[in-house]
This record gives sequence, structure tokens and C-alpha cells, in this order.
Amino acid sequence: MRKKQNTVLRLVAAALALLTLSVVLTHQSATLGQNQYYEIQVEAARRLEQYFAAVRGYKEELEIPLSEDDIHKTGMIGLPYTGITTTSGALEAKRTAAWPDMAALCVRMLFEAGVRPGDTVGAGFSGSFPGMNLAVVAACESMNVELVCISSVGASTYGANNPELTFPEMMYRLKQDGLIRTRSAAVTMGGYRDIGSDMDKELADQIRQRLADLGLRLEEEADFQANLELRETLYEQEGPIDCFVAVGGNVTSLGQGEAGVSLGQGVLRPERTLRLDATSGLVQRYLARGIPVINLLNIKKIMADYSMPYDPAQWPPIGQSAVYSDVRYERGWILLGLSGTAVLLSFCLWARHREKSRAVEEAK
Repeated sequence: MRKKQNTVLRLVAAALALLTLSVVLTHQSATLGQNQYYEIQVEAARRLEQYFAAVRGYKEELEIPLSEDDIHKTGMIGLPYTGITTTSGALEAKRTAAWPDMAALCVRMLFEAGVRPGDTVGAGFSGSFPGMNLAVVAACESMNVELVCISSVGASTYGANNPELTFPEMMYRLKQDGLIRTRSAAVTMGGYRDIGSDMDKELADQIRQRLADLGLRLEEEADFQANLELRETLYEQEGPIDCFVAVGGNVTSLGQGEAGVSLGQGVLRPERTLRLDATSGLVQRYLARGIPVINLLNIKKIMADYSMPYDPAQWPPIGQSAVYSDVRYERGWILLGLSGTAVLLSFCLWARHREKSRAVEEAK
């Protein structure tokens, strides 16, 4: 009896060893291969380069010098402080978000969120990350995805805080020049209560007048709940949307308090069980409705999640960073291991069953 039990144990050990070996060989077979949407990513990155070049031209025309901190000469880096600066932000994050490969990253995230050509994406753009805002635009237009965006004037430090050229004005000019199809469905002042009450009043009034002259729809709703409902109505009228993208820290996107930030960064999966309250923003609301969200605020964490460099001194050429690749495994090893393990375990079960049958026969 003991000999038979030892045989069964040996077979189980052999099955486990075979399965372990197949896992090790599968891991060792890992290779990097281009994403299935690689060409779309490259196109999006190229588009974003064009947007940057155009914005540099607008700044030159308006006699706005490029920031000394804009080491890559993107035109996306603002000043440490101006009269429309709303909060503090990290210079390194702003430079990273102004990398052409951010458009390729946005393509990847949109695909991971389930967005496909023909879908509609809603976005909330603050002025804090103009490079990332335009990366979302480039990604959507390269994917043939409709984008309904609401853009804000206010920006954190080193964002689009040049009072003479706010982010909504950048988008307007890019559309007028035929470089993008997307327009701002509406514009807000951003900042405190989303109405710019913490901005320099004279500068804010000048910007309001310029926006009006351009024919842009400026919404100034100080009541938090009414503001949310206004935005949701816009997204519904021009959508409905299949995904929501939040760029920056606008209060209507992330809500009041830390609840929105605590949900995480990058692609967020729908959570119908998510509890909403009076402080919940659009991120929470859409997740609770079963709509995926892409949250783009903590750039350093997002870069780590996608194995991309943070604030590199030199960018790799378009198409070569990790965001363009997927890890691929040789499935044959794991299939072989599973098949062999199944055979050995089946033989063990057969041996145990036979042993029990003989014991029953001997007991009669």
C-alpha cells in the first residue's frame, strides 16, 4: 500500500515540476513586439509635434518668449507664476507631459479602455497640462474618435499660464489653422470654484473679453452641482460618450476633496458599486455609470506604470519607447506543460481509483 502511495506522490511531484518548468520557459521566451495599433501611435505622435510647432509660432507672433525651463522647445511650458496661475505643479511633470510620445501613450490608454474608431470620448482639460491635453486630441483624431472637450483657462505653475495665450485660445487657433478638427464645446475659467475667482481680476476680465471676441462659449457656474450637471448635459448632447478623460486637477473632474485622486491614475475600470456623494466629481459619476475613465494627473506614476522615462534630458525617437511595444510569450511551452500536467494528474486519479476498487474487492 505504501509503495503505491509513494508512486502517486511521485506522479504529483512530477506534474508540479513539469508545470513549473513550462512557466519558467514561457517567461524566458518573452519578447517585445510592436502594438497592433503601432501605426496609429506613430501618427498621433507626429500630429502632436505639429501642434507644438504651431503653438511656438503663436507665441512668437505674440512676443511671448519660450520659457528657459522648456529645454525641448515645445512651447508647452509656462512660467513659475502669473496672474492666472491657480495651484503649484511640478516642472518635471509639465516637461514630461509635453513629450510627443504622450500622444502614443494616450492611444494605448484609449484602446485599453475599450475605445474604438467611431466612439465618442468626453474630456475635461485644465490649462495645467497643455501638452497632455493636445496629446489626447492627437490620439482621438488619429483613431477617428469623436472628442467632446471642455477646456479651462486656469493653469498650475509651468502650465499654460501665459495670460496672452491661454489653453482654450491655443485650441481655437489650432482649429482655425486646420491642424485639428476638435473644438472646445465650452470653456470655463477654471481656478477656484471653476470661475477664476482666485485669478488677477484685470487679467481674467481681459481673457473673458478675448474669449467672447473669438465666439467661444464661456460657462461660469459657481455652484458645484449645477456645474457638474451643465457639463454632463454637454457631453450627452454631443455624445453620448463612451469614455471620459480627465487631464489635470479641475474640481469638476476629480470632485471636492481627495476621493477622485484616490481612485488611481491612468485607465480606471467602471465601478457600479462606487458610492457617490455631494463631493463626487465627473470621474466618480462616470465610473459609477459603467463608463471607463482615464485619469491623467500624476504623470510620474503613469510613466512608471508604462516603463517610460520621467523628465528625460533627451527623448528617444518616435516609435521606440516602451509605450509602442507589448510583451509576447511563446504559448507552446505553457500549453505543453499544462497538457503534460493534465496527463500525469489524470493517471494519478486513475491509480487512486484503481487502488480503492481493489481495496473494496479485497474487503468482500
